[in-house]
Amino acid sequence: MEETTRRAGAVTSDTRPNRTVTRETECYDAPGASLLGMTQRRAHTIIRQIRAKETPARRRTKQNVKRVKTAVNRQNGATPTEDEIWSALKSRDVARNVRNFLWKGIHGGHKIGDYFTGMPAPWCEYAKCPLCDTTEDLQHILFDCESRERTTIWRLASEFTSDRLSQWPNLDVGSILGSPLLKFTTNDNKAEGLTRLMRIVIVESAFLIWKIRCERRIEHEDDTDAAPSGEEITGRWYATINARVAHDRHLTNKRRYKRKALNEDLVLETWEGL
Repeated sequence: MEETTRRAGAVTSDTRPNRTVTRETECYDAPGASLLGMTQRRAHTIIRQIRAKETPARRRTKQNVKRVKTAVNRQNGATPTEDEIWSALKSRDVARNVRNFLWKGIHGGHKIGDYFTGMPAPWCEYAKCPLCDTTEDLQHILFDCESRERTTIWRLASEFTSDRLSQWPNLDVGSILGSPLLKFTTNDNKAEGLTRLMRIVIVESAFLIWKIRCERRIEHEDDTDAAPSGEEITGRWYATINARVAHDRHLTNKRRYKRKALNEDLVLETWEGL
């Protein structure tokens, strides 16, 4: 009896902090759950909101979100909120596999650089770029590396859009991770098409650099002789852009996609003159 009383007292004196209940979730926080009007979708949304508020942000995530805000502000003149950054990853202008690449990039989830530091050989050798002898990160891979794929692809992207854009933008890793939020202006009232074009070209170019880099480092084991030539890289870049054009054309089919079909005028405005 005394032991039971002691345990009960310990429970009632527990000083652990209570979970924060927001105005949006307080109606669901009562003991028991009211099933009247509840749907599985609404319940799942509330659970995700509660868990998101209880989960502390990762250090790398905070750093990359800050980079995105800085880059988008530099291009647009306005700083996006964190909700806008995460929501932009669902943009229809971004392919699903590219969304995953951006999402992992913001969270610092790519296995590069410091991920391999401290590992035994031969894994520790993957921490450094063999071409530049410096620790790899996304900024280095996409913008600073001396690799053939980086220099070739960004040159192609700049030349491809030169007739529509007077000056290629100042990009960094924050620009890539926040590319679905970037905006571009034009004098012919076709800013929406130009913005969509630049978002697609920038993010597809960055993702292709990443894919070829992974092939060079993992599949070909840093063998420069087996790495893709400049001609092959050029062909793959144009194939990527042509695939996006064909995909856009396919998605304008209103008979098949109905209300989800892409606006035909927007697609024409995006690729006009290219």
